[in-house]
Amino acid sequence: MPNRTGPSTIIVGSGLAGLTTAVELLAKSSGKVTILEKTDKLGGNSIKASSGMNGVPTRFHVKDSLDSPDAFYSDTIKSGKGLSDEKLVRLLVDNSGDAIHWLADEHAVILNTLSQLGGHSFPRTHRGGGKLPPGFEIITALTKKLEEIMVAKPDRLSILTNSRVTKLIADAKNPNQVKGIQYLSPDGELKTLLGDNVVLATGGYSADTDEEEGSLLKRFRPDLLEYPSSNGEQTTGDGAKLAERDVNAELIHMDKVQVHPTGFIKLSNPNSNWKFLCGEVIRGIGGILLSPNTGFRFVNELTTRDGVTDAIIKNCKVKGDNDMNLKRETAIAAIAINLVDYHKAKTHIDFYGFQKLLHKGNIDDLILFMQRLNPDLNISHDELVESFEDYNTFIRNGKDPQYGRTSFGAEFNVEHGLFYFGLVTPVVHFSMGGIKIDENGRVLTKDKTTMTNLYAVGEASGGVHGANRLGGSSLLECVVFGKQVSKDIIANA
Repeated sequence: MPNRTGPSTIIVGSGLAGLTTAVELLAKSSGKVTILEKTDKLGGNSIKASSGMNGVPTRFHVKDSLDSPDAFYSDTIKSGKGLSDEKLVRLLVDNSGDAIHWLADEHAVILNTLSQLGGHSFPRTHRGGGKLPPGFEIITALTKKLEEIMVAKPDRLSILTNSRVTKLIADAKNPNQVKGIQYLSPDGELKTLLGDNVVLATGGYSADTDEEEGSLLKRFRPDLLEYPSSNGEQTTGDGAKLAERDVNAELIHMDKVQVHPTGFIKLSNPNSNWKFLCGEVIRGIGGILLSPNTGFRFVNELTTRDGVTDAIIKNCKVKGDNDMNLKRETAIAAIAINLVDYHKAKTHIDFYGFQKLLHKGNIDDLILFMQRLNPDLNISHDELVESFEDYNTFIRNGKDPQYGRTSFGAEFNVEHGLFYFGLVTPVVHFSMGGIKIDENGRVLTKDKTTMTNLYAVGEASGGVHGANRLGGSSLLECVVFGKQVSKDIIANA
């Protein structure tokens, strides 16, 4: 193995998990780090994350908050439906507050605005108060830090973009170790890179539909192949494929793929296989969902993501022969946000409006909007107003006897006010499954052995979220386990 003053680490992937690992290694050890990214830019899917990052306790909570790591743990275990690795969940929640403070104190990313997302008992999902979505803000800050290191200490950091890893090089003398990787350089040349440690931070497989490339969705969830995705086309499960093939890694919960309930339908391209995500924060601040078949609410908008998805599929299927020229029957709901709540997520809503994903109008505009989706919708102005007034009563009473919602936004001024509305559909969004790891992020094999210098972190790993991930826990997982992996690498140098 290479003999250097500190551990040399190869990080495959440049989303938040990979960047966190790199930044921590460079700050707390003297070794060299090489990041390989198969696209032309850093950030992965993390850069698009919009709802925020969970953390408890943090200095940004209200002083009388009853939230706690134990409550967060309970919510996570419940959402995972008993499949989550309890030790990994404990690590996640117990380090969540520190993760928020790490971003604030060491990288000047201040996530001081809290929302309560679906499946959470308390507001604990942090985002910034400025114009940047949290994922973009975090990735920008960490990328800037790496750029500064490259200038100050160019011998310690290399970043190779447009470089796709094709093989993990197993150590013939030490079966529980790897020696490095092989990768295709931008000019198509196959190259070898050796290192003391390899970290797989390659993301999930929610866009892995190419059957010729061994589609993991085809293998584990063929029923999702026709769904649109919110993920970039690079999200093809490379880490899981490499680890299983080259070191006999165990894959866990691979059939647990999260379908996010709200991907925007763009009226100019309703049949696109890629959708902008309608961040869960929009429902968290007070947004409600309406069925185009009835015009009424049909679900607690803040139940777990799989619960909302199932309700949309059950209540909101519309035929393809409508004014939107859908190719096939599709489950589509309308989402509505009032003007008071608009100011709670102004940056998000302005962006969605700029992209022509959200539209502004009154109650009659909303009816016409839903009738474009379903010409057979038969609901009058007065009927829809009455349903909104009933919901306003729920808001005033703090209790929703219809569907059990307990966290609300402001009341809707339906008779004379305007609000924002758009169309949303379920999209393949996140892979709960992945490479099985221990508490230090080390890869576990099918032979029940532990790879001592091969790690998986972030969405490339499995076991943290079980059957369903809570909103705001993806960015958190990347930071917590990125720091955990770097800590283990340094401790074993």
